[in-house]
Amino acid sequence: MTPRQREVYEAVKRCGGIRAAARELGLAQSGVFETYKRALREIKEDNTFEAVGYDIEANPDLTPEQAWNSHKSSFERVLAKSKKSRRHTVERSGPFCIYHATDEHIDDDKVPLNLLEADIEASHNMNAIMCHGGDLLNNWPLAGRLAKQWAEQDCTLSSALLRAQHFIEIFKPNFWTDGNHEEMNPYLVNLFDEWLKPHNVGRDYWRVDFTVTVEGGRDLRAAMSHKFQKGSSWFHKSHGHIREMLEGDDIDLYMDGHIHSDGVMDHTLPERQHSALLVSSAGYKVMDKYATRISRGGIVPKLRGRAHWIICDPYADYDGNFVMAFKDPVQAEAYLNALQNLRMV
Repeated sequence: MTPRQREVYEAVKRCGGIRAAARELGLAQSGVFETYKRALREIKEDNTFEAVGYDIEANPDLTPEQAWNSHKSSFERVLAKSKKSRRHTVERSGPFCIYHATDEHIDDDKVPLNLLEADIEASHNMNAIMCHGGDLLNNWPLAGRLAKQWAEQDCTLSSALLRAQHFIEIFKPNFWTDGNHEEMNPYLVNLFDEWLKPHNVGRDYWRVDFTVTVEGGRDLRAAMSHKFQKGSSWFHKSHGHIREMLEGDDIDLYMDGHIHSDGVMDHTLPERQHSALLVSSAGYKVMDKYATRISRGGIVPKLRGRAHWIICDPYADYDGNFVMAFKDPVQAEAYLNALQNLRMV
């Protein structure tokens, strides 16, 4: 590698890109780009550890076999850390409720925030496990048709962020995953990280798995994703859930959202003798044109299935209902109270 190639290569690494390196070196971007490509070819041809920055003399006394074996502990440490970060568990003392809310889009004019607040309060009254499944905000990108749509609404960017903070304070989430609208502007993920810290939230990227344990009863294994993979139809609400069942572990409850359409299905895999409840919640943007076109029909507000209250009976027999989903918190609470009274006898 020539001195000029070395200079350009190090400048690109240091500055993080061709444009910044060209600005620092006072050279044309095209020239820096071509020189950088030649430098990379030189490194590839000189395929040594030193060429890409490794100091192979750091452990000169290691034999090749010792160097190989030293990696085992490193991998085990990384694996243990990864598994620990995904091993989410919550305890309950009897029949319990899970509140699945997703696609709240609280900065949208078409969202009934008073209804959302009432649903949250009703869920806390049942001591529900609080699950948020993504797309808390519209968070439209800064250009294009979606930006225009946000500009026509009353909620400003600063107000949207304040609403998000308030939502977290009143929702008090146990489990949280982000959605595609958070991915549109990744700074939101960092903000949510900061705001969620005090709540000790179980969280993972796009999908979070957790287990609810009850002493003397069956464990409930749940998986919540913003959206499981779609099947061959937008209109079959559970294609993605069924695929997850076929390809994944024996989960008892699958929950997702994203397409603003609700659906509930109790599905059994006879070959595994395993059943699961598949739940899709429509979210709170109840007058959204997109959701109307693909799934809801009509132009009046669609409140049914906006969220689900899932009641679990950990003492149910195999042929009984282990989990049942309700679209109304009043009915869910009545069923929960009946189960709790039954199991106390």
